[in-house]
Amino acid sequence: MSNLEKHLITNKESAILAEEYEKSNYVAINAKRPTKKPDSKTYTYDLEVLQDYINLIREGMEKKGIKNKGIKISLGQYPERGFDSRLDPIYNGYQTIFFSAEDLDSPKGKAGSEDGDDPEGLPNLDFGQLCPPY
Repeated sequence: MSNLEKHLITNKESAILAEEYEKSNYVAINAKRPTKKPDSKTYTYDLEVLQDYINLIREGMEKKGIKNKGIKISLGQYPERGFDSRLDPIYNGYQTIFFSAEDLDSPKGKAGSEDGDDPEGLPNLDFGQLCPPY
């Protein structure tokens, strides 16, 4: 069973994290962007879509015999054009996040690793809503 309580933080702690990001990384990210087009900093996914994705990768990892299942959240940036016809063109050039299955027992999948391998053949999840621009 999960140890969810060990991972929960308060709204106050969330506000501290957001403020630290705003003062440091977000300033650096936007230093080279047009002033009226700051990069995205929040990402929203429909809960049903996210749950369906979790179920999909859980089942896929179980079929592959993966015991210690995880989900990796990665940062990316959409190209200015030509990425995928499903992408709303207003998101071109913006930072995004995407999800992928992760075998937490894999040496490359250990916490803190930046080069973990996704369990082969399982899809990643993208196409949430970004703010900005919305």
